[in-house]
Amino acid sequence: MSSQSLPQPLSPPSPQPSPQPPPERPPHERLDAFLVAREFVAFVAQQRGRLRGLPGEAGPQLERAAVSAMLNVAEAAGRQAARDRARVFAIARGEACEAAAALDIAVLFGALTAEQAAPARALLDRLTRMLSRLSRGA
Repeated sequence: MSSQSLPQPLSPPSPQPSPQPPPERPPHERLDAFLVAREFVAFVAQQRGRLRGLPGEAGPQLERAAVSAMLNVAEAAGRQAARDRARVFAIARGEACEAAAALDIAVLFGALTAEQAAPARALLDRLTRMLSRLSRGA
């Protein structure tokens, strides 16, 4: 008998982990309205120091309305019933309109110039148009 060794059988390839699909984003993060509302909240956060001291608590009210609009868009996106979803989108639209009025107050009292507020105003105009459609269930 020879001392040559017999060829070893090939071992099966080790299983490759199957690629995992990317995690699904929450429903609100797939909505343009949420992204626009988020951008507006970021603007308000950047201007926070300038908004302090406005009469009638307009600065904090602008912050509350902006945050509320964003949160209501997220809440509506998570609602199952179409009527309920439309109702919460309508609430978000009301908050966006309130934020627009508070932004106007900031300009009228000199906390922001019209030029500084213009990008935020454009975001709010876009957001209210989107929310009008969403609140009709369109």
